[in-house]
Amino acid sequence: MARRSELVLAALLLVPLSFTLQACSDGYPDEDAVLISPFDMRNEQRIEALNQIGARAHREQHWHFELAEACQLTVSHRRQGSRAQARELRLERSMDIEMVFDKQNETFDLHLMASADADAERLAPLLISTAWTEAVQADLLLQLLMRDCAAGSASDTRPGQNAAA
Repeated sequence: MARRSELVLAALLLVPLSFTLQACSDGYPDEDAVLISPFDMRNEQRIEALNQIGARAHREQHWHFELAEACQLTVSHRRQGSRAQARELRLERSMDIEMVFDKQNETFDLHLMASADADAERLAPLLISTAWTEAVQADLLLQLLMRDCAAGSASDTRPGQNAAA
């Protein structure tokens, strides 16, 4: 008889526990989001990823990117409480991206450089981020944009693909 009461007590304790464990999955998607490598993205997807980074990279600044035909990149930058400033840049494969850590502001700053030479001219700021990981991700996305533009691809294709694919 004592054994049976122990089993009933254990079952009564397990019922609330099972509801608690089931509730832990509330709010989580049923499937994981598909991760796409930046190398496999179309330029349109890279711009979307850059805009997501630009929206959260710095709490006081917002960055927005648009890519037009002929590799014309528009970079809009807005500081909190001010109007957006936009700059149009023609991406070329000979250009480079420089990432610099700003010790005073504790940010990782990306700049478009005229070339990969050590004394190359700094053409424009591209992103200011408080997170190294986001700056590195943006750097890769921008390098791939330049690579694909140099390959003569349209804004929605990658090298090795034709525009109809």
